[in-house]
Amino acid sequence: MPGEARPGGARTDDRRERDRQNGAGREDRRGERSGGQREGGRRGPPGRGRGAPDRRPSPKLYSFDSVVDRGFDDVEEEGETRRVHWTILKRTTADQISRKPISAVYVLQRDGNDAEFPNLGSARSAVNKTIVHPEKLTRSKEEYAAEKNAKR
Repeated sequence: MPGEARPGGARTDDRRERDRQNGAGREDRRGERSGGQREGGRRGPPGRGRGAPDRRPSPKLYSFDSVVDRGFDDVEEEGETRRVHWTILKRTTADQISRKPISAVYVLQRDGNDAEFPNLGSARSAVNKTIVHPEKLTRSKEEYAAEKNAKR
């Protein structure tokens, strides 16, 4: 019966309670059960010993080119004038899954050479094409109306 004295000394309930409070025997049982698997505590994700999954799969990327600007320069060589065509491309790198652009670089293609630029302004300045007054390119509504009335 529980709570009765045993011939060897203290009662079993008292001994169990004392052992539970002192934590006796826990290390031994854990050590035997682990079978020498992980030493020094538990590390890694919970699971059935499958190993740690990869943190994040490498992104699947693709790139595409869009023509932004093109033109030509007349270059004089040895008394002749040679026309050199150039093209500015916007090379965009995007994620295949989300379709979000990751980076964009402007590439100047001229005479078989490619030069990369961080922005469109620096690529255009490399071919001496600068828009000095962009506000003059687009006319206001009043200017359109005045021109239309002048024709009548």
